[in-house]
Amino acid sequence: MLILDFNLRAAQMMQPHLNDISLALVATCLVIYGGKINNFLKRLVASWIFIARVAAFILMCTFGYGLLTLWSQPLVYWGITRIDFAYRPIVVCVCFCLLGILAERKRHL
Repeated sequence: MLILDFNLRAAQMMQPHLNDISLALVATCLVIYGGKINNFLKRLVASWIFIARVAAFILMCTFGYGLLTLWSQPLVYWGITRIDFAYRPIVVCVCFCLLGILAERKRHL
């Protein structure tokens, strides 16, 4: 009973911050996998002239990552809101723990 009460209280406290939580999940994924995206872009533009390579990198960082964040954050938010209220805190904590494990495996920590 005490654990269930604590979990429901955590879910209520987390409710107004779901937008920020979903943004943090998306941003963390981009930090972890941004190197792969940059390496793909690097191989794609390796034969281009210097100015074009710099422009491609700037466009990828500003528009590419920005659009990925803007488009995926509402999807993550939608997914979190579809989780039963009682399970949200546990699922969010597990997601952040999984991202931490992924970051550790990719030597980000």
